[in-house]
Amino acid sequence: MFSKKKPKGRQELIIIVVTMSILVFYIGTFTYFPIIYSIIGSFANWRPIRNIFEFSGFDNYKWMFENDLFWKSMWNTIRFAMITCALYVGLGLFFATLIFINKKFQGFFRSAFFMPVITSGVAVSILWRHAFYNTNSGIFNTVLEFFGGSPQMWLLDERLVIPCIIAMTVWKDLGYAIIIFFAGLKEVPGELFEAATIDGAGKMQLFRHIILPMVKPATLLVAVTGMINYLQVLNPILLMTSRIDTGTVGGPGTASFTSMVLVFQNAFREYHFGRASAVGYSLTVVILFFTFIQFRISKKGGDE
Repeated sequence: MFSKKKPKGRQELIIIVVTMSILVFYIGTFTYFPIIYSIIGSFANWRPIRNIFEFSGFDNYKWMFENDLFWKSMWNTIRFAMITCALYVGLGLFFATLIFINKKFQGFFRSAFFMPVITSGVAVSILWRHAFYNTNSGIFNTVLEFFGGSPQMWLLDERLVIPCIIAMTVWKDLGYAIIIFFAGLKEVPGELFEAATIDGAGKMQLFRHIILPMVKPATLLVAVTGMINYLQVLNPILLMTSRIDTGTVGGPGTASFTSMVLVFQNAFREYHFGRASAVGYSLTVVILFFTFIQFRISKKGGDE
């Protein structure tokens, strides 16, 4: 009786050991090894195309801090992320509340808002660039001319390029925030709304004293994930501002040049992986800083 159970126990142990070994190998090889290697590479003259890997101390970081383009790209990145995240959170909560209040067609509105989220980001960026922001026959310029306005250069205007990309990004991602906020609103007990209504609370009071406090966990989730994503913005910049004739990106000039574009340029155009790693880890510090600030604000609000 006991002799029959021992082989089965050994087999289960072997399966567990083999499975965990494969998992540890996979995570170590494709997650931790690249992180460690890139951290070391940020302190080296790392040019894999030329088969060069020579330690250079803080030269990459010195180059980075003395480079005006780095500070310009960091400012563009932070500005883009803060504005986009604010609109993403604010509009997400606003539309989620409207859908929650309106009991009719909730499924339709949630599906309609979520449709852009599951659409390819590449396709959306190309569509907005050529269909909406085209300076000759774009939809926005056509509408402006119809109402007597003057056509705009949109992506070719230094003042408008970042707002244009922000508009496209918020339009595409808004559905995700709405779904998260709507799920948070569904968890609010109906008795709270009924009691507040009986006490004579208006819509703004309901929103301020019931909805906002009850959706704080959802707000934190949406804000943190949104900020992390938007600080790493790359694909919309590459797809909407790249110029085939000049081979430039992040234009016009450096008006939409972000930190990830600087990483991309150093890594895959100049093949200087050391500088790219240094810029990447400086952006990591910025992401950790903003994440910490958001958690502190959320915790302070919860304590109050």
